[in-house]
Amino acid sequence: MITILHIIDSLSGAGPARSLLSIAKYAAEQKLAQQHRVVTLQSRSYPVTLLNAAKAGITVLRKPDRETLTAELKQADIVQVHFWNNPDMYEFLRSDLPETRLLIWFKILGDHPPQMITPELAGFPDFALGTSPYTLELPVFQMQDGTQRNQKKYFIYGIADWDRLKNLKPRSHNYFNVGYIGTVNFSKMHPDFIPLSIGISIPDSRFIVCGGINETLQKQAAEQGVSEKFDFRGYVEKIEPVLEILDVFGYPLCEDTYATSEKSLQEAMYAGVPPVVFPHGGCPDLVEHEQTGMVAGSKVEYQQAIEYLYHHPEFRRKLGQNAADYARIVFDSRSAVIQMHNVYEKMMKHPKRKRRWYNTMEKQELSPSRHFVQSLGTAAQHFNISLNSDDPDRLLDADRVIMNSSALLAEGEGGIFQYRNYYQNDPYLRLWTGLILQKKQRHKTALAEFDAAIHLGFSHWRVYWYQAGSFIETGDLTEARKALTLVMATAPAFSEAKDLFSALPKP
Repeated sequence: MITILHIIDSLSGAGPARSLLSIAKYAAEQKLAQQHRVVTLQSRSYPVTLLNAAKAGITVLRKPDRETLTAELKQADIVQVHFWNNPDMYEFLRSDLPETRLLIWFKILGDHPPQMITPELAGFPDFALGTSPYTLELPVFQMQDGTQRNQKKYFIYGIADWDRLKNLKPRSHNYFNVGYIGTVNFSKMHPDFIPLSIGISIPDSRFIVCGGINETLQKQAAEQGVSEKFDFRGYVEKIEPVLEILDVFGYPLCEDTYATSEKSLQEAMYAGVPPVVFPHGGCPDLVEHEQTGMVAGSKVEYQQAIEYLYHHPEFRRKLGQNAADYARIVFDSRSAVIQMHNVYEKMMKHPKRKRRWYNTMEKQELSPSRHFVQSLGTAAQHFNISLNSDDPDRLLDADRVIMNSSALLAEGEGGIFQYRNYYQNDPYLRLWTGLILQKKQRHKTALAEFDAAIHLGFSHWRVYWYQAGSFIETGDLTEARKALTLVMATAPAFSEAKDLFSALPKP
């Protein structure tokens, strides 16, 4: 019997948690010699997922104390980390771990910030497991030596529970339904989701959106006068009734998505609903263009693909059947669990070992903002400059790039806001948060972040320059003058401050 201890951020209703439960479920069904235990790094969990874990015979420990966690780590034959970048996950990896056999299953593609696979991360486990073949082709893995490349990496698509669709029967419906099931925010979806959808020239189309309520999307639809074309259903646990009435699965993700093996995309294909996707993230590895779905190279092509499927129902049915056949072979959960068991058996041939993320001196020197920068790897250039440069022009240029960070890097999992909320006493994380809020015209909140950065010890004059800009936008010219005076006193060569001060109306 192999005892596997799973480390996961939380047992939510999302794909990583579902994959974990499916491993245990299908392993038991096939009588594989496995015992599964789970440690969540956060206490919050989705009740239905907890109930399903109990049904699968999985012991779940939610955010245990350090003594309990260490005991679990020591007792496990294999520790399997379900990885995506977030502060809790890196706190765990950087902690004083006992001897383990460590498997990291990457739930990210790994090449877009903040969800990067760095050399330190790739080399940390005994076995690196991707959820997309693309991940294993990243330079961070190709730079490993020959022994590592042959023995330490593999990929297994995220494992779905097909019993969720065992009673699926397509039903007649009144409209041409385009469905989206998944995370409903712009750290995952294409930022033009609403314009993309309403630009599709199909008179009787409806867009069914499942996966959480997003007020911005609803507001955009209302402002365009097309609310009636959208059915925002929030989070939906039982997806069979939705998939039964879909004609197309429209899954336009943002360009820097870290999506890999997407359960919702697998499930749509399994249900015979042809997907239309962009070539972003792991989607091109899941969908073969004009065979199991449509891969659109642009926004116009995305709209044209859905229009074509509307006007060519026979081709649409053919793609749907191909997708269903493909999903039953490539995404077969029982086969995937056998592959996972083979990984476990391979790891059991080697002894547990001690590992450290970094030496004691490095640990003492790294602030939370530097931990964040370290997690970004090669994508951290501008943050490194913001932290370390003495050149005012380079600092301002770097901060400008940070200010224009993507929705994913700013607000998504592992992004600036999440690290700021976790490490609230780091002055640089507060500065960077302020910059992004300022760009979003949220000046009062930005000013609070700049003020916090100053009180936490941020002393470079540029924070007062940023303050002055937001004070002007809020109409507080008195405070703007005070901020500009501080800039001029500490950086007399920065002529922009003098020019702006002179341009302000006299008090």
